[in-house]
Amino acid sequence: MKLNKILLSILGLSMVLVSCENAEFLDRKPYSQTSPDNFYASASSMKMGLVGCYEMITAHNIPGASYVQRGTYAQGLLFFMNAPSDTYVCASMSNDSGMDALLASYHEGTKPVRDLWKTMYVGINRCNTMLHYLPGVEMDEAAKLQYEGEARFLRAFYYYHLAWNFGGVPVVVDYDSDGTEPRATLEKVYELILSDFEFAYQNLNAVGMLGNTSANKYTAAAFLGRMCNYLAACKRNGTGASLVAEQPLNDFAWVDEDAMSKRAYEVLKDVVDNSQYILLDDYTNIFREGMQDIYKESLLTAELAMSAVSGYWPNSFYLPAPPNGGTDSPTCYGGYHNGTPDLFYMYDKADPRRDHNLTSRYSDGKVAKKVGGHTYWDPVIDKSEANTNIRVNIWELDAQGNPIPDPANPGKNKTISVLRPFYDSDSQTYYPTSGLSCCIGKIRLMSTDETPHTNSQHSFCYPLMRLADVYLMYAEAIYFHLKDEALARQQLDKVLERACKIAENPTEAFNTLKAAYKRDNFIDELLESRERELVMEFSRKWDLIRYNIIDERIENMMSTYITCMKGKVPANYLTNNKTEDDYLNIPSTSPIHQGGVILQANWAPYKIWLPLSEEQIGVNKNLTQNAGWSASADTPAAQ
Repeated sequence: MKLNKILLSILGLSMVLVSCENAEFLDRKPYSQTSPDNFYASASSMKMGLVGCYEMITAHNIPGASYVQRGTYAQGLLFFMNAPSDTYVCASMSNDSGMDALLASYHEGTKPVRDLWKTMYVGINRCNTMLHYLPGVEMDEAAKLQYEGEARFLRAFYYYHLAWNFGGVPVVVDYDSDGTEPRATLEKVYELILSDFEFAYQNLNAVGMLGNTSANKYTAAAFLGRMCNYLAACKRNGTGASLVAEQPLNDFAWVDEDAMSKRAYEVLKDVVDNSQYILLDDYTNIFREGMQDIYKESLLTAELAMSAVSGYWPNSFYLPAPPNGGTDSPTCYGGYHNGTPDLFYMYDKADPRRDHNLTSRYSDGKVAKKVGGHTYWDPVIDKSEANTNIRVNIWELDAQGNPIPDPANPGKNKTISVLRPFYDSDSQTYYPTSGLSCCIGKIRLMSTDETPHTNSQHSFCYPLMRLADVYLMYAEAIYFHLKDEALARQQLDKVLERACKIAENPTEAFNTLKAAYKRDNFIDELLESRERELVMEFSRKWDLIRYNIIDERIENMMSTYITCMKGKVPANYLTNNKTEDDYLNIPSTSPIHQGGVILQANWAPYKIWLPLSEEQIGVNKNLTQNAGWSASADTPAAQ
């Protein structure tokens, strides 16, 4: 049945397929006679239309599907864009808490899977509607070209989210689609994505139509480079090849990897050489709520208003922020993202980013920090003997290294309380094998005394593309296109050098970290560099997938947790009949252990693609399921 054209255009419902019991809104009487034919009639209406196209990046709901859980960047989409991976997990809990991505327990009936599909197609429909009416609007032709460029950029932006998560999807370029298109091949989907990004790159100005909050020429170039690097890597490494026989449309065989690397090099070089963006001197200021400095480095940001009249702020549950705040700081639930020891030890202790990105809970201690006139709370820890979570008892030794007898306890030796071995963090409440949580605490929210929202909400604008990522992508393109490893490493150095600017001795820190992070295999070094800088910024999961190593990393994640620490426990800790394993083993009660075991049990190679939801297949009989999912309901491991 073909849906009403006006409803599709005004409400943005093309391809938002809903079951009959949820479609009663189609029978409601309209409150106005506005239609696309008379709305899109002027330059001002086109500006409103463009705002509507951007709105889906952070929308709270869509017509017919209120509260799009995990469907947008204001509703937790970053969960599915970041997980599962080998660097963060969560402990056992119900899927309702949104951790299905971290646990790989999603399936055909998972609501976030449905909502991701719906919201992206709503965004696509809004772009298609704008592009349909734009040629007939009387306005300056130069401005019209800018509107077309931004609308096409956004259409490609929404399609790339679908293609990365689902593989081949229906290609819809008509705003009045009837929603029955079959899935297209990845080749056809990326043909549209690359074409739209390329058009935007060739035609947009250096500043977007909405200023800092919209895409421009260099934004399009950066995303074009991201797509080209992704496709080149997938082709080189055989991503998803074992699934093609069952689902042929998700095949990367068509990709010319050398041409993709060449194009990535060209466009990313343009951003690096000519754009107005810079690396902020203080890495942490990128991730502070309310800081306008973010626009100096971020080429595209998921925008949220800091206004008392905006009416809605997302729950801070959806941010990777230090959890369990008190009355003077936001209550953040980011503690569900538990950083693994693999992530913790990917950072050297001299790296200032570690103790910003990996934190304890606010309730374990916090200090106020004033930045840009705002008050933020940094987690700190109590290292006194009262905090037994991070301390152990060892024998007290004399000058000759012998145990000192305890006169008060005949037959026993004196003990002293010391920090656990390797404990070298100012923000951690624990050494990662102690059983407590290591939280991804990258975001800092303002004191609620300075914000119009409550302590369980936020207005943080999340960066979707940063210049640091551009440098790292540029390094990859240089390596494969120019075959110049030295020049590629220079780009990694620029990102690392910036990270060290907040160290006590920046030059010393840089030299220390450059030596510590050196890998014989450049790709190993590149992928680690990306995760250190971009943790929870849509890096690790997709890097593991496109380099076809996600299966082995998840399979081995439990056994590799503490191998890097073997043989490094100081001798004075190995007294009192203690062994190295007493300090290095991960307790079965640890969230890291629990989450890792569940993830390993749930993970399967076909889960590099999300399943099409039962709802979508039910209302569009032309859709086919992704490989692996159609064989069973894929019951998740016990929670």
